[in-house]
Amino acid sequence: MLRHRTAVLQRRVCQRLVGQQGMAVIAVLLIVAAIAVLAASLLGRQAMIIRSLQGEQIRSQARWLLRGEVGRAQLLLRDEARRDVLTRAGGAWSLPVLGRPAGQLAGIPAWISSEIIDEQGKFNLRNLVVQGAPAAAELAAFSRLCELLGVEAEQAALISRGVVLALGGTPGEAPAAGRRVEEGDVGRPGVAGLRPRVVEDLLAVPGVEPASLARLKPYVTMLPQPTWVNANTARAEVIAAQVPGLPLERAQALLQARDRGQWFLSQGDFAHRLQMPELDSSQVRLGVNSRWFQFAAAVEVGRTKVVLRALMHDDKQSLPRVLWLREGA
Repeated sequence: MLRHRTAVLQRRVCQRLVGQQGMAVIAVLLIVAAIAVLAASLLGRQAMIIRSLQGEQIRSQARWLLRGEVGRAQLLLRDEARRDVLTRAGGAWSLPVLGRPAGQLAGIPAWISSEIIDEQGKFNLRNLVVQGAPAAAELAAFSRLCELLGVEAEQAALISRGVVLALGGTPGEAPAAGRRVEEGDVGRPGVAGLRPRVVEDLLAVPGVEPASLARLKPYVTMLPQPTWVNANTARAEVIAAQVPGLPLERAQALLQARDRGQWFLSQGDFAHRLQMPELDSSQVRLGVNSRWFQFAAAVEVGRTKVVLRALMHDDKQSLPRVLWLREGA
């Protein structure tokens, strides 16, 4: 009997020891699993930090490359001004750069694309205000442009009103009597420094739809001062809007001849080719050269893309001056 009880007691002690050992093994396994998860998390975070630092290094180097491209564009415009008194499509300045190799950044091949855009080939929204008052002729031209592009009249009114208010004008005022704006006129002191600086800034105007601005963007610009439209680079819609009574089809025919090499040599030459004797050509704000250009460039390195835009003023006497730089599309 005693022997039986001793055997039973031994079995219970053994079972308890085995259970305790099993619990200890499970605890060790849980600790090991927790350490593995923590280590993986730390490694993942470290890899993320490394990628972030590498990306910032690439972006920093890309910015320097883009600044160099701005300098190249300045030299290109300066050389073009020396060669040709006209600013016309087809010049060396107008040829885009598509995917030019730019060495390696952080061991990854880099590619540069860039283009110079003649901003005077577009309708300048800055012209809507003259000496702090709305310019009736320019407002009418902008309305015609919106109609030709299929932009709703309500949107056209909101945009023009927003520009007038932003530039210090009061909607409903009449333009200064007898006032004829000359190229290079900056209007009232301080007006040129006001926002908006670019067309996209007009998205801040209540009611203006992104789709309307997207439709207008290739045809309009926002420059620091009033400008002529360059008939040698403008699109047919801009020309037709700028010349009252000129049908779009007639403007397209004029520009087809232009693009075959029959460039407009002067404002008088353009007026002569219009064959509209009833038109007062002195009131048509069209010229044959440009002083305002936008430079846009992008560096692509793997999945990283850095975009830079710059506005340049070319006085045709010295190296074009950069007025602003903006990173992003």
